Amino acid sequence: MAHDTSLDSLLHLVHIMKRQLHDHIEQLGLPLTPMHVRVIKIIDRKSPCTANDIVQFLNRDKAQVTRLLNTLIEKGYIEKVPNPDDKRSQRLLLTNSGAAIMAQISGIDEKMSQQLTAGITTEDLAALKRITQQMAKNLQ
Repeated sequence: MAHDTSLDSLLHLVHIMKRQLHDHIEQLGLPLTPMHVRVIKIIDRKSPCTANDIVQFLNRDKAQVTRLLNTLIEKGYIEKVPNPDDKRSQRLLLTNSGAAIMAQISGIDEKMSQQLTAGITTEDLAALKRITQQMAKNLQ
């Protein structure tokens, strides 16, 4: 790849990060995929959270999100509770097991963040954030 473009570099970075995340998840013995991890993170950070919130955030179809949620429910990491604001939907909450998984995931995130940003200045990180946010906005 003698003529790397910014897009190639971004895709390469995303691929490496996903591979690292998968490896860390395997090392901890967690029976989850990176997509399950993303869902757990969304539920942890967004309260209250519904299945539709996850559909919107991940930009995935409802059937795929339903399968992800059902797996997490079966494993006992999340639960559905009635939504007092909308009787047609249910809120998603982490169980105690899910919260324990989230604590492990937070540790992985911290380790990966330190590794990823080693040797990069605060100014460069701020510029990267600004640029990637603009790129995402351009694609929406």
